Amino acid sequence: MEIRNNNFQLQLKEGDIKEFEKVVLSSGICNLFMPMGFVSSEDGELVSYDCSGYTALSQCDITQVKEAFDILEKTFLIISRAGEYLISPSKITLSKETIFYNEQTQAVRIAYVPVKTQWANLSENMMGLIREMEAEVRGNNKVYLEKIRRHLDRNNYYIKDLINLIGELKREVYVNSMM
Repeated sequence: MEIRNNNFQLQLKEGDIKEFEKVVLSSGICNLFMPMGFVSSEDGELVSYDCSGYTALSQCDITQVKEAFDILEKTFLIISRAGEYLISPSKITLSKETIFYNEQTQAVRIAYVPVKTQWANLSENMMGLIREMEAEVRGNNKVYLEKIRRHLDRNNYYIKDLINLIGELKREVYVNSMM
């Protein structure tokens, strides 16, 4: 999945996205996700995303841990709020291809792509995103992202706990940068 322009399309199988999810994701009432449009086709459904003003993280140069923290924190906040719109957090694909960032406003949105496996694991999905971010961050500050990933791997954290951990680590990075 390579996203290079303001609008991209994805072919999904019929039933990958439930009818009530389509209503929420196409109506504009949920501003957590990129606006979507659905067209039925012979092979399933063609899904169109409007990514105006946003860039896929895969195309951003996120090398500073502070910026990575901000993006992860906002992404996890989106995941924690998805249930308010009846979108299961474990069904949301988290990757640098599906997370979008507006560099001017520092806003984050997700292009909703359902996880391919039937038994989606939110924890593994989140760790995969953290690994992708780790690969981009330069210098010794990678240890902070590794710390988040280890906490997620070893403990049964709620998303809110991870958001709080990121906040603590942001303060630690700030204090260490002042010394």
